[in-house]
Amino acid sequence: MNKSPTPGRADDLRNLEILHLLNVEQQSSGAVAKRMGLSRNAVLGVQFRTSEQCAKHPCACRRKANRDGGMPARWWART
Repeated sequence: MNKSPTPGRADDLRNLEILHLLNVEQQSSGAVAKRMGLSRNAVLGVQFRTSEQCAKHPCACRRKANRDGGMPARWWART
């Protein structure tokens, strides 16, 4: 994991993939950790920090297409 104070694009992509595997593919944190080459605690940390930030900043989108579930699966990986 990147230990720099400012996460980069690679960190964003890794975190999005972790969240996809946990939430969409319903894989266990242990399975995700093994697949991504991380510790289980690193995977759980990503999940915790994301849910914590989402709780602080609820979606204010007016258009349904822009709300949770409005984007296709793995939208970040499309070119």
